[in-house]
Amino acid sequence: MQSIKYLFGKRVRELRKAKNLTQEQLAELVDIDPRNIIKIENAESFPRLKTLEKMLEVFEISASDMFKVEHLEDINILRKKINAKLQQDDELVKLIYKMIF
Repeated sequence: MQSIKYLFGKRVRELRKAKNLTQEQLAELVDIDPRNIIKIENAESFPRLKTLEKMLEVFEISASDMFKVEHLEDINILRKKINAKLQQDDELVKLIYKMIF
């Protein structure tokens, strides 16, 4: 499993890009140096609580949504989780089949 700092950094990048913000723009909105955004996204540091709260406001999400990072895990881990779920739920298999084909 990947570290929480790594997954959190990927989540910040994902949310920033979804809002069409540059690292510099996000840094300005949360009142920190742009280098700190780079460090957060590269898993070199974790934001202070005050910065995290400002990020939640900018991204318009809850704290629990900020930490929804499961989809950012290694693709092989995701495949195993999906396969395990599909083994348990025939209706889900049918639904996915309809979605794909």
